[in-house]
Amino acid sequence: MGAYRTWEDLDDEAPKPVPPRAAPGPGASGAAPIGTADEVERLGAPGELVDLLRKKEQLEAQLRQFAAGEQAPVDERRAKCFPVKVHTKESRIEERRLKRRDEQLVLLTQRSLERAHLRRVRAEIERQTRLRQIESALLARLEADQRAQTQRRALEQMTLSRRRNAEQEEERERAQQEAERLRRAEALADARREHQTAEEARLAEEREALISRWTSELQAALGRARREREQQRMALEREEQARREAVARRTAEQRMARTQAEVLEMTKRAAECRLRGERNARARAEQRAFEARRDETSRLAQARRVEPRRNRERETTIRE
Repeated sequence: MGAYRTWEDLDDEAPKPVPPRAAPGPGASGAAPIGTADEVERLGAPGELVDLLRKKEQLEAQLRQFAAGEQAPVDERRAKCFPVKVHTKESRIEERRLKRRDEQLVLLTQRSLERAHLRRVRAEIERQTRLRQIESALLARLEADQRAQTQRRALEQMTLSRRRNAEQEEERERAQQEAERLRRAEALADARREHQTAEEARLAEEREALISRWTSELQAALGRARREREQQRMALEREEQARREAVARRTAEQRMARTQAEVLEMTKRAAECRLRGERNARARAEQRAFEARRDETSRLAQARRVEPRRNRERETTIRE
């Protein structure tokens, strides 16, 4: 395949327009006329077209001579000489017509070359346009992917920020609850201290009796609290024991299920082995039966082959 040629190369190779021929003057009768065939040959036309144009020009010249009443030259020497064109009114009109036709041919050639050049330029422009469209589509796709990634990252950041805000809000709520509990405890402690101070100031004379009574009540309360803690501990132990028993039961059930599955699998494998053994035994029995039938058939065939020979021998013995 040849090298790529651009429109500049084809434009350089395009034939240059041929300037119109000047009409020969009165004193230029001795100059050699240039025909259309020569101009077409100079433009690079095929040889067959040039020959046809030369024949056409010769025939037109003969027709013009016949129409003008001129006789063909009789002199052989002049016939062999270079023809000198004699201009008449009709010849000049015909020459102008031929010149216009030559100019039209040149213009048509130039227009065809220009159209081919324009087609190539349009094809190149369309190719560049398609390439730009493809590049634009790729860029748009890349931009869409980038936007999608940006949106995904923004959504992830938003989710993380919401999660962090929720955790911070929970921390703040827990801190507020703890602070409120501490404030309540402090308020209760302050109230209790105030109450105790008031009670101590008001019941100073009854301190001894109250101390003894409070001691008994405190011991009773401590006993109740101790019993409650013991009950709670026992309840927790019972719950833990129940949970452990439930876990043990589930474990035993799972172990039993696995054991049953293994037993079923072993039973299935044993059944398959038994079926395989029965199938092999049946095949061996069929093989032995087939071999016995084959031996019996071969023995009968041999007996049939031997029987005629024995008959012939017997007949021979009888004849003798």
